[in-house]
Amino acid sequence: MRVTINSMLTEFPENQLSVAEILRRKRYSFPNIISRINGTLIRREERENALVREGDDVELYHMMSGG
Repeated sequence: MRVTINSMLTEFPENQLSVAEILRRKRYSFPNIISRINGTLIRREERENALVREGDDVELYHMMSGG
């Protein structure tokens, strides 16, 4: 499948993947990550069941603090 992750076209051999699996494959390890599929916010507890499919637009952002 082909999906867009943070504005970059990305390909996976599977037809669908969970947000949690994409985070693992992309090695996102920060505890505070915002995830959205096609503009819809995905809660942390929903990531294992939220499926990404062909053509979806995925946004994954690390929450950081600073000053």
